[in-house]
Amino acid sequence: MPTANILSGIAVIIDDRIGGEAKIDNIISQIERKNIPHLKYTALPSLEEIKNFQGISFLLLDWKLQAGERTDEEITDGVTMPAGITQAAVESNIEFLKKLKESCFIPVFIFTNENVDRIIQILVENGLYSTESQNYIFVKSKSDLQGRTKFFKVIHEWVEKTPSVYALKRWESEYNSAKNKLFHEFHEISPNWPKILWKIFDEDGVNKSAELGEVITRNLYTRMKPFEFEDNILRKRGMTISKDQMRKVLEGERYISDTNDSLHPDVISTGDVFKQGGDFYINIRPACDCIPRRNLAIDDIELFLLKGSKVTETQLPRKYNRQYGTFDETVSNTIVFSIAGGKTINFSFQNLYMKKWGEFKQYRIGQLLPPYITRIQQRYALYAKRQGLPRIPPEAI
Repeated sequence: MPTANILSGIAVIIDDRIGGEAKIDNIISQIERKNIPHLKYTALPSLEEIKNFQGISFLLLDWKLQAGERTDEEITDGVTMPAGITQAAVESNIEFLKKLKESCFIPVFIFTNENVDRIIQILVENGLYSTESQNYIFVKSKSDLQGRTKFFKVIHEWVEKTPSVYALKRWESEYNSAKNKLFHEFHEISPNWPKILWKIFDEDGVNKSAELGEVITRNLYTRMKPFEFEDNILRKRGMTISKDQMRKVLEGERYISDTNDSLHPDVISTGDVFKQGGDFYINIRPACDCIPRRNLAIDDIELFLLKGSKVTETQLPRKYNRQYGTFDETVSNTIVFSIAGGKTINFSFQNLYMKKWGEFKQYRIGQLLPPYITRIQQRYALYAKRQGLPRIPPEAI
């Protein structure tokens, strides 16, 4: 997919020399030739405005926002003027970038006449940039982006080296298409469709907000076309991936940590993981039974818990089956790899613990996602319904 398509959507451009500096005006002209709509700011947007940036596609920021302080003739590319950018201005930029990070994940392009390495150093010191991995922030001298298409050529090269940004923009394009299709179809069926479903959920005595969100999410997912990511971007030959990095990615793919209040405090889910002392527990009760019905407080809902213990690093190689890329399990246990901070947990089926949500919710640390929790439920169901058979005498073998 061409970079211009990946970056399709609304752009935000922040530069106090818009209309008064040839370099930034040239970059804007390149964006306009691609018919990309954009908003122009000559100063940093307020923190309240940042909250409304969730729908933008990418952002361009001039690092030194001090209108009237310099002209093109007064500065050599890559060399800071003696006065330099003030500390207050740097702090404002850092605060803006941190607030932007809280509101949305978008590519941020810092284009500047200042010293690029110094800007990167400041970003590193403030936890916004890593010199050891790809970043969603891209810092470049304005002089390197002049011409008719140089901006998009440089950005294309950067996107190819930053798979997280490429995956985001490719997914975002498909998501927006499916979202528009979904809500147009439902509106044509009935503009009152949310009220109709709300009434049904209310009569059923379930969490109406959770159920409506589930309906929207399920229908949105089914309308998203199969993704087509470019192999030449995501397949990086010769790239070294550490064991720790790989485990973190695998954990992010299957497990949500509740360290940053990522899970709703009043929603119980199949797959909720708890830690009490040195023991781990996982809820396998069906989702439909984790919803408070009429005359039942959420704190009184019973969890169906399997108890687990940590598998040590010494034990891991012995339990791992290299041929199939899985762990050797018995009929009475299941092993879940890389959750809860990179731990591997062995859950036993031999005992089912019943705990009320009200007394156990304080121990929740995260949630195991489908299809991993689904597999545990299926294997436990087989264990619960297993049929005992007589032993085969060794003499018969």
